[in-house]
Amino acid sequence: MIRRLSVAALCAWTLGAGVGVGVAITLPAGSQTEVRDRMERALSLLAAEDTERAIPLLLSVVDDVPFHGPARMQLGALAVERGEWEVAADHLSAAVDSYGPEAPEGAIPVQRPGLAWALYSDALAEAGRLEDAFEATGRSLHIAPTYLPALLGRSNLARRLAAREGAGPTIESREVLLETSLAAATKAREQAPDRPAPWTALALAADEAGIPPLAQCAARVAADVAPNDPRALFLVAWTSVESAPEEALAAAERALAAGLRDEPALWMTLGRLRAFRLDMEGSLAAYREALRLDPASAGEMASVALDAIVAGGNPELLALLESRAARRPDALNTRFALAKVALREGKVERAAGELVRLAETAPDHAAILTSLHAALRRAGDAPAAEAVLARLEAVKAAEAETWERVNRAERDRGRARDAAADGDPGEALRLWERVLNGREGTGADSPGLAADLAEYGFTLERAGRHREALAALHRSLALRPFDAETLSAAARAARTLGDGETADRYAARALLTDFDCR
Repeated sequence: MIRRLSVAALCAWTLGAGVGVGVAITLPAGSQTEVRDRMERALSLLAAEDTERAIPLLLSVVDDVPFHGPARMQLGALAVERGEWEVAADHLSAAVDSYGPEAPEGAIPVQRPGLAWALYSDALAEAGRLEDAFEATGRSLHIAPTYLPALLGRSNLARRLAAREGAGPTIESREVLLETSLAAATKAREQAPDRPAPWTALALAADEAGIPPLAQCAARVAADVAPNDPRALFLVAWTSVESAPEEALAAAERALAAGLRDEPALWMTLGRLRAFRLDMEGSLAAYREALRLDPASAGEMASVALDAIVAGGNPELLALLESRAARRPDALNTRFALAKVALREGKVERAAGELVRLAETAPDHAAILTSLHAALRRAGDAPAAEAVLARLEAVKAAEAETWERVNRAERDRGRARDAAADGDPGEALRLWERVLNGREGTGADSPGLAADLAEYGFTLERAGRHREALAALHRSLALRPFDAETLSAAARAARTLGDGETADRYAARALLTDFDCR
């Protein structure tokens, strides 16, 4: 989105457009001339960076002509520069309303309505009105389809709406919003391939959509285009943690050296990557900094790291974590770490009370039950300790059964792939069906289900059972909507069945996942 747009540039555009010359307004002729003169004086003062004298003139213009687009645009831009987002939204709302067939009688239209809508979107977003901001980017792009700030704003707003917690987005489904985000970022990249912002927007959109290869590729290009941009370097680290940890660590350290020190996610990434390198002191130092910046980081931290930090006894961090535990009963990691420290320090009653509450919240958490058993034994409550031990043994037995089921399914997957490679689709399908049947009762979105459904669909497609293949692939895409291979297979199956509309929709989405992004 637009940031701190140059008012001087706006002045040049407005002066070049004639400041509403030739537009009929419902004022006496002399008043029209006087309003135009005041507007021109205000723009000259703005061009000379004399905003204090310009603002009263601009306000006097809109007192006489409430929908004077150029004046409202200048006042909105000035409010944006000052971070006065509600004021900016009010002025820019009037600016965009000055344009088009719905404009009030006597309005003087803003000269660059696409820019006005984009700037209005920025003000709305900063004021927390994301849905309105998203709609405004659509209005901007309807007027100026290739306007880069509007494309970037639309991509970022669609992604933020898709990622929003709580109730689902009120405008579109998460899937459609992510598709919109990817499409806008892709178009922005086509408009300005040598600028980092489009690549950054594309990397963020791909990361949110679950397309790691595209996210990594776009982040790397952003860093290539702007080698000293700490945000681009951080994106390289963020998107490469799993696939290229050494590259990710180097990029994270460079981002830190370039001045990005107030981003908790960067410190969390550094903590994780340094742990991969067995640099435990460096890892804990990074995690401590993440906690100072945002205590909620504890929720994403490995329990061994959080335990070590709490055991360190740093008063500042302990106070932050205690406050988080008090305010957020769902902060399981934080509460568990504090309870374990209390138990080690001999505060048995306090530890046991907290562990009982945690066990009620997470009754199948083996580590919590183990600590609770120890606390109850130390407290001398043998019957309660025995009851917890029985529960712990049942949990561990269930975990062992789960692991056996997981291992059995993995063996069946390997045999199914071998059968398909050996030209025995019937055996391959039988094995895939057994894998999927074994998932019954594990949840519709259980990890790996989308991949299993996709491979089952691929096998059905190779066997010529296109209708069944499309059904399986459709189920997979409901869980993993931007997987390129699944989208391409679904497009082929739909086209074979004569459903060109579905085929085109899947094929178009597959193009958005292309990770050959340079």
